[in-house]
Amino acid sequence: MSVILMACKKNIANRDMSKKKKVIRKAGHLSHDGVPKLTTGWEIEIDAKEYKISFSRDNLHVWINGEPIETTAYISDEGYDVDMFFEIEGHKGQIFSDVENERDEMINYLLINDQCVAKCIQQCESH
Repeated sequence: MSVILMACKKNIANRDMSKKKKVIRKAGHLSHDGVPKLTTGWEIEIDAKEYKISFSRDNLHVWINGEPIETTAYISDEGYDVDMFFEIEGHKGQIFSDVENERDEMINYLLINDQCVAKCIQQCESH
């Protein structure tokens, strides 16, 4: 696991957000049937408690243990990256989602208190 997290040391927490568009997202669902389309999710432990954190890149919604939460998102006009900030039990949470390699793969990072705790790489659908 440490090998994966070492690759996550991209200094994500200290990037400049001033060139991104800020969006406040109220908690909610994507579709009328109430079933969110998830991009990815993680199971982590904070202060000896288990949490399931998932998000949808389509609508910038985040869920903790199945409950939707409010996020502040920053969207880049120059690239395809998205930052979502939220709070989890008094801790600072952040999801950074970036499309790389000419839009071939999406890399999603989960940070807690500015420390990368998980990373997921997904292949993008070709259009």
